[in-house]
Amino acid sequence: MIENSTDMRVIRSRTLMENALLSILEEEGIKGLTVKNLCEKAGINRGTFYLHYKDIFHLIEETAFIQGLLSVFEPIHIQELMHHPDQQGAYPPITRAFQYMHKHASFFRALFHSGAPAELRERLQYLVGTRLYENLKRDQSTMNNESRLFTDYAIAYLGNAQFGIIQHWFMTDRAIPPEDIARMLTVYIRNTPCLDHKV
Repeated sequence: MIENSTDMRVIRSRTLMENALLSILEEEGIKGLTVKNLCEKAGINRGTFYLHYKDIFHLIEETAFIQGLLSVFEPIHIQELMHHPDQQGAYPPITRAFQYMHKHASFFRALFHSGAPAELRERLQYLVGTRLYENLKRDQSTMNNESRLFTDYAIAYLGNAQFGIIQHWFMTDRAIPPEDIARMLTVYIRNTPCLDHKV
């Protein structure tokens, strides 16, 4: 019974913090998001916050929105993307990811704001960019040093480019539908010169 009560307190505290996070992002934007503001909004003390999260960015990464995005925006299988039957259309996992971000636009628009802290940008860039291409390293055990170096730069290039496209889409208030931006990104990936070395 004690264990169940503890679990309920954990769930309650995390729910309060996530709700406070969403409220601050909606009312003040990313610039208003600090541990102090979040604790005041959630009605908790800083000790409770740090009991659950390392920092504000850790909280963001653990939200249902980010976890939901990661479940649909999985590492991209380049070979599958390149040889997908619909060569004129978007790669389906990319379409699903943009549709998800579009559905929860108020949350993601705040995160991808140009004024977001550098550390948040770096973490987002990894989650929605770099991480998705790391499976290009799957054959590194058989690569020579030159190929390994090339792969690292290819991943950095693709990750940065993808993050930039997502950020620009939000900064232009999603001026084109998610299906169209997904198709555009698919075309960019298919025509990326650095992948000629890999696929």
